[in-house]
Amino acid sequence: MAAPQNHWRVFGASVTGKSHLDNGLPCQDAHAQAVVDDILVAIVCDGAGSARHSEQGAQFVATQTVLALAERLRLGASLQDLQAGALMATLVQIRAALDDIARVACATLEDYATTVVGVVMGPDDGFFFHLGDGLGVVQLADGNELISLPANGEYANETYFISGERWREQLRLLTIPQAARGVVLMSDGCMPFAMSKHNASLYAPFMDAVQGYLRTVDSVLVGNQALASTLADPRTHQITGDDKTLLLAMRP
Repeated sequence: MAAPQNHWRVFGASVTGKSHLDNGLPCQDAHAQAVVDDILVAIVCDGAGSARHSEQGAQFVATQTVLALAERLRLGASLQDLQAGALMATLVQIRAALDDIARVACATLEDYATTVVGVVMGPDDGFFFHLGDGLGVVQLADGNELISLPANGEYANETYFISGERWREQLRLLTIPQAARGVVLMSDGCMPFAMSKHNASLYAPFMDAVQGYLRTVDSVLVGNQALASTLADPRTHQITGDDKTLLLAMRP
């Protein structure tokens, strides 16, 4: 039997924000994605600005979570299996591995603090998994959007991280009950120009142009480079000084 055709085209870019450029700091965002038998697994992580190794934490959590979930799918797990408990088990393992890395580096888990916004999307349904800020949008086949909104702490500049003691209860799952024509994940640095007021929907003047262009490119690499250039445009510095990550998955 022939393998199912991969109908997802996935583009992503993480760029350093002006505040980090000005201070000689690295980009603390990361993203990763995989497609297994037409099931999309994608994640965006935003390392805590106050954590000294947060760029490593974001990269490790993004990469290893996608690899682990993709491997579970390859070994026969269903999307429902992931939502029912395999996702949580995977995150427990990733967090423990990050704790081991911290111990070897004579650091703490909090030094690698990062948020998580991810999606597992099959042909007919899926779910978001979300810890902290950032945002996920699924563009449904019926033309509507389903949004996984950011969740912050008690204060405006607080959010939740996978390193936190209460991370399990702060992790949110949002079921996507129908087929999607597109999925968008972003760190909070993109939200001021990629989302409409009050995060009610994608901001069409920006997102329509980006998605419209990406649908025309022959190469994902070319699309990723163009997306990175767009996010790094100095005009965005007037809107936000934060790092910016945008991941877009589209069906034909």
